[in-house]
Amino acid sequence: MKKKYMHICMQARSASFVGASAIAAMLSANGALAQQTDGDTRIEEVVVTGSLITRSGYEAPTPVSALDEEAFDQMPVTQIGELVERLPVFQGSQNARNNVSVSDGTSGTNLLDLRGLGPNRTLILLDGKRVVGASIGGARGGAVDVSNLPSGLVRRVEVTTGGASATYGADALAGVVNFMLDKDYTGFKARFQGSRTTKGDGDAYVAGFSGGMEFADSRGHFLIDVERGYDEGIQGKPRSWAEGMTALVPNPAYASDNSQPFYTIIDNAGLERATYGGLILSCSPAGGGACPLRGTQFTEGGVPAPFEFGSIVSGIWMSGGDWETSTLHRVTGLSLEQERDNLFLRTSYDLTDSTTVYGEFMYGDSLSTNPATAFAFRLGNITIRRDNPFIPQSVQDQMDANGITSFRMGSVNGDGGNIQFQSRRKMTRFVLGAEGEVAIADTPWSWDASFVSNWNDVQQKTPNNLNNAKYNLATDVVLDSNGNPACRINVDSNPANDDPACAPYNNMGLGVASPEALAYAYTTGWMNMRIKQEMVSGSMSGDPIENWAGPVSVAFGASYRTEEVGNSASSAEDRAGVLTGGNYNPTFGDYDVTEFYAETVIPLLADDQLDLNGAFRWTDYSTSGDVDTWKVGLSWRPTDDLRIRATRSRDIRAPSLGDLFDAGTSGTGTIRDPFLGVESQVVSQTRGNPNIQPEIGDTTGLGFVYQPSWLPEFAMSLDYYDIEVEDAILSIGGQAVVDRCFDGDEALCNSIVRDPGNNQIVQIFNQPQNVLSQRAAGYDLEMSYRFPLSNISSNLAGDLSFRALFTYVDTLETNDGVIVADGVGKVGPSIGAPSFGLNSAESRFLSSVTYANGPLDVTFTARGLGAGVYDNRYIECAPGSCPVSTAANPTVNNNSIESITYFDLGFNYALENGKVFMNFQNVFDRNPAAVASTSFWSGPGNMTFYERMGRIVRVGLDYEF
Repeated sequence: MKKKYMHICMQARSASFVGASAIAAMLSANGALAQQTDGDTRIEEVVVTGSLITRSGYEAPTPVSALDEEAFDQMPVTQIGELVERLPVFQGSQNARNNVSVSDGTSGTNLLDLRGLGPNRTLILLDGKRVVGASIGGARGGAVDVSNLPSGLVRRVEVTTGGASATYGADALAGVVNFMLDKDYTGFKARFQGSRTTKGDGDAYVAGFSGGMEFADSRGHFLIDVERGYDEGIQGKPRSWAEGMTALVPNPAYASDNSQPFYTIIDNAGLERATYGGLILSCSPAGGGACPLRGTQFTEGGVPAPFEFGSIVSGIWMSGGDWETSTLHRVTGLSLEQERDNLFLRTSYDLTDSTTVYGEFMYGDSLSTNPATAFAFRLGNITIRRDNPFIPQSVQDQMDANGITSFRMGSVNGDGGNIQFQSRRKMTRFVLGAEGEVAIADTPWSWDASFVSNWNDVQQKTPNNLNNAKYNLATDVVLDSNGNPACRINVDSNPANDDPACAPYNNMGLGVASPEALAYAYTTGWMNMRIKQEMVSGSMSGDPIENWAGPVSVAFGASYRTEEVGNSASSAEDRAGVLTGGNYNPTFGDYDVTEFYAETVIPLLADDQLDLNGAFRWTDYSTSGDVDTWKVGLSWRPTDDLRIRATRSRDIRAPSLGDLFDAGTSGTGTIRDPFLGVESQVVSQTRGNPNIQPEIGDTTGLGFVYQPSWLPEFAMSLDYYDIEVEDAILSIGGQAVVDRCFDGDEALCNSIVRDPGNNQIVQIFNQPQNVLSQRAAGYDLEMSYRFPLSNISSNLAGDLSFRALFTYVDTLETNDGVIVADGVGKVGPSIGAPSFGLNSAESRFLSSVTYANGPLDVTFTARGLGAGVYDNRYIECAPGSCPVSTAANPTVNNNSIESITYFDLGFNYALENGKVFMNFQNVFDRNPAAVASTSFWSGPGNMTFYERMGRIVRVGLDYEF
């Protein structure tokens, strides 16, 4: 059965624009190129509606960009999400190569982020239906890993760049990305591509097979897509730009009256408080004075050697000296190792000419491995007592001569090696549904009903993870009664603290720790979690009435959805010992959602000259109650060449499972109590908050599309967007909880536990709260032009296509009621910045030119982002001429990060039944922008905004049988 009403309406002449460039159908103007008929010089298009209304010729007022198969051909990538995220409207998206996040469990996933508002505010759909999230917590909680989707059957990707909660549901606060399948595909096709950097590393390949066939006299249709991908990753940082280390640090030379900057960027930066084998930092001689042991490091075999501190010392950092012996950034990898397997099956069958049943199965299995994250470093808080027999004799002699009973040192614990990280996800999805047409009162209606059940089994492991409590016990060593090294707890007079498994750990040097000691102190943190989503839904659409201007279209439906999470985690002993990374805790919870929704298009002027679009959705959460979302929009075509569109919508982002139910972690810290005027050590417990409400967003959009009749192959669009978010969710921290309670926030006062005797704070529950307001505003500009070269000269063959896409971010602010964080252009790290701020490049662009002649086409692409800053609060000044630094506006010697442009070059050659291609990504081997770090192990650069692998050569073959 062929549906009469399709989300993609064919042969509708639109004011949107398209072309045959590298990103051939990336449009904010609701369209992509279809075939031109003979004698028609205007572009005829496939119209992307961005709406539940499927009336032929209708163009929704909400901007929609589209990627079609031509775009996929022109810009081959390892995963389809990597192509989508190159659209300038995406800011800060995470892909499998640059996403190494351990804490929220999303390492190795491909998460799309519209407007820089966070992946959890971008709704991902597969053929209009939801997909289960990849994690539960943080800014990525509930976000979908698009690398699981069946890329071989995706014929189109639609990106709705505006609030769409009334149309598609919660989490569409920033927009929607809908991956649409070619459900009618017939035939068999295979694909293979391999890639490598010109440095000889980063090997990756993707191999896939897709097929489609009819059966039962063409009443049935079967689809299959199988894909296998592998990326070896790049361990370490074998790149010239990563040989040194630059860091942003507090300036030790600063004084309020000497015109020096408060912060400074230093070169040749290393740790001042630790080396791989250990570094003595302090001690207390019996006679007082300086510690004679300071600057003694322990090298291979435990041999003491002098350590040269740098010329600039700031906190944990130093510049110069023996910085290369204490830098960590080179051991962490440029990209992850990953392997993945995807399977997709679909069967449909026409029960009648007007009713079709269908079923789908999708399975994705991915394993991401990072064999070198950080070491289990201890920065100056290791105490070694004089009776430790592992102290080298020369150091013992100095201690005895100076009456030193102990010293404190820092160590990277090189003998223990890197903490590793493994993330495995097994995503399973079933869909059962039926669709068709029915006539009611002589009006044809399209209908669809479906049940979706999908879940993600997530396994996180952190091998070689240091248990700090056991480390403290194992490194506190004395001689036992037989003269052998032993753990102090097993020799002292208290039998209650004995641990027979404790093995004495020599942490003074490299190659000196015993296997038994390492086995005792190091463990594997782990977490096994299932995230499950089930949904039943039904909808109808049709044109029940007509008014003076044409048919009035309506669509309506209802859905019921459940979300749940359950997991098991590392042993209670390991969690109590505080693992260095990945302190997972058991989390359980669930909620359900009921929704009713409707949308209408009312023509106000005939021939689609003026349409009013309205949508409403009522949503009821079992956790927070009901909430309404809505949209009102106008699409006006005053002339054949010009279309003007405007929208206003109310949107929501529902709290994630992590926001609601995360078991969190606990720790101690110092809290200042403004009620009593005292400071005290307080237990802080982070956990979910089942009482938080959905985030509320109000979106305004205004734009136009211009496609002049006097220049038929040219088109442009310009759109303004303004998104205001209230009640944004944030865990604000223990001190902020107390301060806000003192300022009168009674809800937060309930998170504080006091001793009934002295009224002092003993515990604080740090939970997500609806405490922020945010605003994102800016402009999207797109232009395209295509023409045959014969227009210039009859001797010239082929066509040229040009395209340019540009996004400018005017506003990206986050306000917690005290501080307004400005994230526009903030592409570098900073010190003292609010942790809740959103960040994005101020401008991002993508442009291309394609030459096509017969079977060959060549595409040259330029893409990049504008100049940025470390922090918009900073005042840049030269040393010796700086104003007085303030808390609101600190001074810094460099607050500028250069703009960057990458160039790609692609070749495609069509075969009789396929094509071969070669693509050079970052063809000029451009290094990432020079960005100083505030993390001593991640290294320079920003892996989210900049490419770090260098030039990549990709070759491949697509063949259809």
